Amino acid sequence: MRNEAAVRERRTGKRAGLRPQADERSFSRAQLLALVVGLLQVVMASIPFLPMGEGSGHTLYVCTGLAGVVLAWRHGHARCYGVLLLLLYGHLFISDADETGAFGLPTWETLAYGRAALAGVVIALIPAFKRR
Repeated sequence: MRNEAAVRERRTGKRAGLRPQADERSFSRAQLLALVVGLLQVVMASIPFLPMGEGSGHTLYVCTGLAGVVLAWRHGHARCYGVLLLLLYGHLFISDADETGAFGLPTWETLAYGRAALAGVVIALIPAFKRR
């Protein structure tokens, strides 16, 4: 038994029975971005300093922000959150941009949709290295 543990330790470089090291418990970049974007979504909806239209838009920001905070705790879920942001806000951005016209300036709401969709692309595609 003791020899098996020593051989396993030499092969893997890890000691058996010890707690995981700090870098194994840290967030990946996608998880950290999902947490930050989720918190920013909640803050942007809670403290409206830009004219964002009706109250349903604020509800959407709060819901997607809370989803980001909840899904940030696992790497795969954070990537999924990025894809969901891209699909949801990308659709809203395209549909809202069509309504403003080809030469019309975008509204604040359209820019917020684009920002959230871009954040989703970054969360979904950022390399999966762990933070040090």
